[in-house]
Amino acid sequence: MSEMRLWDDNPTGVDLLGFASIVDTVVTTLEIPYLDPVTIGIAAPWGGGKSTVLRLLHKELDGQDGYRVIRLDPWEFDDQFDVRGGVIGEVLQDLLTAYKAQDGLPDRINGLLERVSWSRVAVSLSKGSLVAQSADLVEALTPRSKSDPRSLAGFRKEFASLLKDLTQLKRLVVLVDDLDRCLPDAVMATLEAIKLFLSVEKVAFVLAADQDMVRESIAASLDATGRSERFAHRYLEKIVQVPLSLPRIGADEAATFITLLLSAHECSPEHYTRLVEHAQQRRAAGQSPVLSDLQNLPWQPDVASLALADRLATGLSADRSGSPRSIKRFLNAFALRTRIAESQGISIDPSVIVKLMLLEDSPGKDFETLVKLQDAARSELLAHWQAWGKGERDDRPDQVSETSRHWAASEPDLTTAPIGPYLSLAASLVSLTAAASLTQEQVTWVSHLAGQSEPHRRTAQQEVTARPVTEQQAVVEALLERGRREQQSEPLVESLLYFANATEDLRRRIADGLWDMRSNLTPASALDIADSDSGELRDLAARLAEATDIDPMVREAAKLEQEGP
Repeated sequence: MSEMRLWDDNPTGVDLLGFASIVDTVVTTLEIPYLDPVTIGIAAPWGGGKSTVLRLLHKELDGQDGYRVIRLDPWEFDDQFDVRGGVIGEVLQDLLTAYKAQDGLPDRINGLLERVSWSRVAVSLSKGSLVAQSADLVEALTPRSKSDPRSLAGFRKEFASLLKDLTQLKRLVVLVDDLDRCLPDAVMATLEAIKLFLSVEKVAFVLAADQDMVRESIAASLDATGRSERFAHRYLEKIVQVPLSLPRIGADEAATFITLLLSAHECSPEHYTRLVEHAQQRRAAGQSPVLSDLQNLPWQPDVASLALADRLATGLSADRSGSPRSIKRFLNAFALRTRIAESQGISIDPSVIVKLMLLEDSPGKDFETLVKLQDAARSELLAHWQAWGKGERDDRPDQVSETSRHWAASEPDLTTAPIGPYLSLAASLVSLTAAASLTQEQVTWVSHLAGQSEPHRRTAQQEVTARPVTEQQAVVEALLERGRREQQSEPLVESLLYFANATEDLRRRIADGLWDMRSNLTPASALDIADSDSGELRDLAARLAEATDIDPMVREAAKLEQEGP
């Protein structure tokens, strides 16, 4: 069995995507004397490379004299009662660790930490996290003057004075990651800590986040004020003086990225370093393609890896190909699909798996159409489909979408490939689209909910219904997508009916989804649908009883239950 190669989802300290220009721009901005203090925003969707840019920036600044770099993840403070105090405390603790040998500095920092501590006590008491006697409560919540060591009112001035006296410090650079993952109130608390308390001379913040999500969090946090929509955009603009957006990855850059990912598993670390450096040098010189002129390197990617990378880069949907995280996830899914096929004795060329996975990943129901056909009908459709894709026929097959033409024209030829066993396997797995948006726990639930083991199914049903409706909905959507492709659907339908009976908000969506997968329903499932107490499901049974495009036995089962004894 071949070796399985997987890629982690962690940010990397190696620049595979040409982020050096972004890092250089940030470093140059930090050196501009009149931008002090400054907050720089690095915007990109989730998985767009923001954390990698922060890691590369940290690496670049660490070696520069006079720079102190702190990395913050406010997400870690999401479950605390005072995120603002947590953020400020992290910055102060880092300074205390870095400069504790300087005379008098520890006492000054501890004085600032005391102000933060009193503030956290007040917040905790006001939120009911701590209990105090009346006199203590009044003492903690009484407004204090700026000179009072227990007040945050004088914090900003004292913090600015402290940094001014740190003559060896040129810039304190605070890298803030994953702000877009925080709850709305935690987002606001972090931004307040930056703007109201920590934004003083010598300090620079670099915020890496999806700005649309941050604005939504600001709007949600301010909703009670009645000015959320109007205010959120201006609020973020007030904080971020220098906005930068990471460019989306084009097809050429995606092909380079995929080739470098594949190469990491195929050569020695020394050869890989030489390959990456070669790509970086050509990119910096404006030479394209980046992975060209490789003959003088001690190792170079083989033709198969280059072809696979190019095929994936041009075939992936725009949303996936533009995101480094999505590309890694697709490669991991490809590795897992290949290994599962091998373990079940399915012999199929990897290039065929890639082509089928790209169809599965595309919008529409073309993959489902292919899965449902028998071998002879499938071969006939593929011959027509590919001929149309290559321009050999003008008439598009009725069953397929117009957008599938490029896919149909691409290699390899599927008309003679033994794809039936693989399609059956793929239909039984969580779809690529669903898997990309589900947690591992949710993927496991979907597998159990659609599986034959009744104990596993019952446990999963109970665990899912104990979760919030939004999480239940994600599982339901994955089940419905699987149900449209899988012919053995009785356990899956049983789980969907369980959720419909347990959660009223999901009934309409489940009824609509079961109608969409009506061709895969069994008579037993039709009886269970009609027997439900839900009005939406009983309406569905009535539609099934009149449907002419389903198995007659399913129609009769729905009709039988409608007629009653």
